[in-house]
Amino acid sequence: MAGNTWLDFNAPKNHEAKRNENGGLREPIITEVGYKTWCINELGCNNMYVLEGTERAAVIDAGMGYCNFRRIVESLTDKPYDVLITHAHPDHIGMMHQFDRVYVSETDVVKARPRMLNGVQVSSGGMDTIRWLTRPDFDMEEFVWNNRQHIGHWEIWNPDESVICRGDLDTEICYVKEGDTFDLGGGRVITAYEFPFHSPGHMYYIDSGEKIAFTGDCVNFNNGAGEGPVSKHLRYCLRMRKQYEEGLFKRTFTGHSTYCGIIDVMSQEIEVLDNMIELDRRLLRGEKVDTVEIPNHLHPEMPPRKGVAYGEGVHRVQVAAPSILWEEGEEHIVP
Repeated sequence: MAGNTWLDFNAPKNHEAKRNENGGLREPIITEVGYKTWCINELGCNNMYVLEGTERAAVIDAGMGYCNFRRIVESLTDKPYDVLITHAHPDHIGMMHQFDRVYVSETDVVKARPRMLNGVQVSSGGMDTIRWLTRPDFDMEEFVWNNRQHIGHWEIWNPDESVICRGDLDTEICYVKEGDTFDLGGGRVITAYEFPFHSPGHMYYIDSGEKIAFTGDCVNFNNGAGEGPVSKHLRYCLRMRKQYEEGLFKRTFTGHSTYCGIIDVMSQEIEVLDNMIELDRRLLRGEKVDTVEIPNHLHPEMPPRKGVAYGEGVHRVQVAAPSILWEEGEEHIVP
């Protein structure tokens, strides 16, 4: 897909300066989490990943827009690469216009909801919403909104307007579906799997080389499974658990380190998935679960949602209170 010639559009000023005058970090932290596997932590807001094989490379997610991400990718690999999106939320597709082509679920594009800003509708849904979410003229307010939940460690991160770098290429959007594979060479194959609920067409990717599942936001503290039906969500959870048991992956990296309850870049423990499974089972059995209030981190002035939770400490998971337990006509047997 993309070549290795960097188009220097709206690049950040003073790119070399990693800290601003207040001492806070203003560039992503890059960590090698496996063999030729890099995590790019975008100012605590989200994680992107670069994976390199012998013939090609893959990029997983395109962040929010607070770095010259394409420059980072092409500093890590000189191979041709594909950009794979887990889901079409602004902190995962924000810099897609730095790239010539991206792969994303068609469902996430078609079913992208209309967006409101300060009480005014700014997009009508579908591709119009995708265009609005990836617009170049956004500002630091969106960073503040996102970081109310994502990190909030302002003693570490201290960016300013100069880091904003959305990109303006006419990006080709290709659709990825369940079972699609991306062969990087050297026995490293990336396979796409669907896991809706956090978004209508959320995908996760399993890397056969390093045995890593890159799960975006479908398996973490913010898994967003409240839209139901719970029984269907449980089946997706159990499938991923079986993939783990069969050795398809040994580690999990999500779209946000801080949803693992940590600042450092570490793989997420399998207990998070186990707790999601147990929460679903308790809901289906009609057992008591903890109720919680979940603030809207993008619009903190709005009232919090009612939710349910299970687990302790960094493994605790919470979702919006589900409105549907079983699919219509489904036999009520808890797997």
